[in-house]
Amino acid sequence: MYHFAVVALLGLVALKVTDLLAELVPGLTRVRTLLLFTLAVILAFALDYSLLEGFGIPVRENWMGIAVTGLVVGSLSTAWRATFSWLGVSEGETPERQRPGRPRMAA
Repeated sequence: MYHFAVVALLGLVALKVTDLLAELVPGLTRVRTLLLFTLAVILAFALDYSLLEGFGIPVRENWMGIAVTGLVVGSLSTAWRATFSWLGVSEGETPERQRPGRPRMAA
C-alpha cells in the first residue's frame, strides 16, 4: 500500500514540476505530455525506485522495473490533472479549449 502512495505522490510532484516548467518556458506547452512522462521516468531513475520490486514482481532487468515505474508515475500524474480539473482548481484552459479546430455545432 505504501508503494502505491509513493508512486501517487511522485506523480503529483512530476505534474507540478511540469506545470512550473511550462509556465517558465511558454514554448513547452505544446510538448507538455512528453515532458511529463520524460520527467517521470527521469525521476524514477534518479530515485532508483521500482514499483514492481516493491510488490515482489520479478522482471528480467532492474532498469525495466524502474522504467515501468516511471511510466506509471506519468500516468498517475495525468490522473492528478484530471482530478484537479474535476474539482475546478486547475489553472489555464481546459483540454477541449486548447485544441484548435472547428467549434461544435448543435444539431
